Amino acid sequence: MKISRIFLLLILVTNHVYSQLYNEDDRFTSSEYFSNTQIDSLKNITYGNAIDYLGELQALKMDFYFPKNNEDTLTFRPFILLIHGGGFRGGSRESMTYHCTEFAKRGFVVATMSYRLGFDKTLRGDNIKAVYRAQQDTNTAIEYLVSEADKLKIDPSGVFIGGSSAGAITSQFIAYASQAEWNQVMPQIESDLGPLNATEGVTIKGIYNNKGSVSPFALKQGELVPTISFHGELDQVVPIDKSVVTGYGSREIHKLLTQAGVCNDLTIVPDGGHGIYKSYDGANFRINRVACFFKSLILDTCVDFLASEDIPAKCSN
Repeated sequence: MKISRIFLLLILVTNHVYSQLYNEDDRFTSSEYFSNTQIDSLKNITYGNAIDYLGELQALKMDFYFPKNNEDTLTFRPFILLIHGGGFRGGSRESMTYHCTEFAKRGFVVATMSYRLGFDKTLRGDNIKAVYRAQQDTNTAIEYLVSEADKLKIDPSGVFIGGSSAGAITSQFIAYASQAEWNQVMPQIESDLGPLNATEGVTIKGIYNNKGSVSPFALKQGELVPTISFHGELDQVVPIDKSVVTGYGSREIHKLLTQAGVCNDLTIVPDGGHGIYKSYDGANFRINRVACFFKSLILDTCVDFLASEDIPAKCSN
């Protein structure tokens, strides 16, 4: 997607201006800045159409949550795109609704998206195609949100992305996996499924990684992105360390980022498997920590963090 010169200039100008403005109050922290009644939403928005693994055309939908424009004094707000989990076979964007509402109450514009699910378990490598399709759809969603940036009052200087399990994996692939890298490991994938259509001029400012992973082929030292992660030590679905099937888990990602001097934050649940932080308290713990981490990236005050216990976020004021 081509971004106009005016839009790119706006990115450069606003990056410093809004970083200063965001530092003036406790927006984007562990405290709610807006109430439930001050949050608006746009639901069931079609951001694209694509062919699923069964050969059928699927309408791709997303929901937006944000502080009401007449209640929020900011001209532009940081944006978070959340992607649900489900092993690339199930799940729904509605599972991220609570996250979206809580992040919006902290001042962010947030969206949760549906993407094409499913693959043929009898065909070797078909599950990998599901990851590729998820990356295609997420790129399309990002392209759509850029086109709606003025209407939604989105800060164009960068976006945040994240999710749980398959959603966290997709987020990592968005940040790292290029068309050339995909073509190298799966030479027929572009001709079979079409191009990724990666958006140009959009920077992923930070990643929220809840029990996710990324394939080693996609990672390069010069392109690592600040990441906040949560992972169970005993996770057998997406192992926290290296896996032949799922690649680098959260602890391996943490090591690579630390070695490269890229700010990152990892909380390990010592007795946790793949189903960690399922309660509202667990969700709030992650939401608060993620909000603080993302604000530290906006203000360029991020510091590395590693814990094997739940340390509550304390970044307000």
